[in-house]
Amino acid sequence: MKLTQNNTYKVALEITGCNGMEWPFYSSKIVECSNLELLHSILTCGMPNQFLSPWHHEKRTQEFISKISMVETNLEEYDGYLVKSPSTEYLDASEKSVNSYYLGLIFTKLFSMKEFDIDYFLHTTIFEQVYGKDALTCSGRKKPSFVGYQKESQEWSIWESTGKRDHAPKALDDAFNQVLAIKTVNAQSPDLAMACMTYFDTKHGELQGILRNASVGKKANLEFDREQFLNLYYRHICEIFDESLRRKPFDSVIDYIEGYLEIELELFGLNIENSDKDEYLRKRRIKLGVPKDILGYFQYNQGRYSDNVTISSIVDSMKIPAVDLQDDSFFMGRDGIYFRII
Repeated sequence: MKLTQNNTYKVALEITGCNGMEWPFYSSKIVECSNLELLHSILTCGMPNQFLSPWHHEKRTQEFISKISMVETNLEEYDGYLVKSPSTEYLDASEKSVNSYYLGLIFTKLFSMKEFDIDYFLHTTIFEQVYGKDALTCSGRKKPSFVGYQKESQEWSIWESTGKRDHAPKALDDAFNQVLAIKTVNAQSPDLAMACMTYFDTKHGELQGILRNASVGKKANLEFDREQFLNLYYRHICEIFDESLRRKPFDSVIDYIEGYLEIELELFGLNIENSDKDEYLRKRRIKLGVPKDILGYFQYNQGRYSDNVTISSIVDSMKIPAVDLQDDSFFMGRDGIYFRII
């Protein structure tokens, strides 16, 4: 599969105990996503490796490209469905487990966006890596993997993801018990406390997902700062932008739509097409767009846009363009980050 081609992919998803329904609630459906929606999830799911070297900003583009390569290598499209690629069978068990783990993170993000309109999705380990151990507390309990935020409702959600090669009920139970332990997020009851497992079915090798929502949390209280949450969400994306500007002249940045700037990212080393004689046309490229105000906050003053402007205030006032702007070659998430393919 190639995520720079206009494709729609299908994933079978089961949802149980969802959002206030009487337990047990069960739903089985087919989730469809475009290649651009999948690219958006790869970039924004906030995986831990994005902050393993928090001050080495030049690694951001490499990290993004490596994740695209991992997804394209592990998955193929068959009759519209995402299936396990036979090219990964030579890997040993530990390597397969790592790939499945990252696929679990990416598709948990995708399901949260597609099924529950979650705008922001951040891995909780990032708080500790960047702001220290006291930046996020969890009442002595093990913290969940992800925190989600819905801007319009101002509601928090918690997510525990697990990615497996095969169906693993115990792994899903463990993830469910972890989110079940959380009673509040920043003094609010979480809108969702969701355990997610992705796996490949044994019959056809199709990628499938299961979501299980906990109704009422037990006693742990999760606390963190919203400003830091949004800062961490956007920072590595803006670092990709900065890195591209260091490689290319500033005139490579264009205004595609009002209030946004975009850059071109070359997916070097990924399946270069040799059929075209023109070197530029042979290489795969994507356009990444970011709101101007978000870029300004990070680029020009390193988080000190002005004394009275916070990233929270920028996000709260940010207007997302109308949905009819989006088509097969353009997708913008509810966070204002977009991808465009030409």
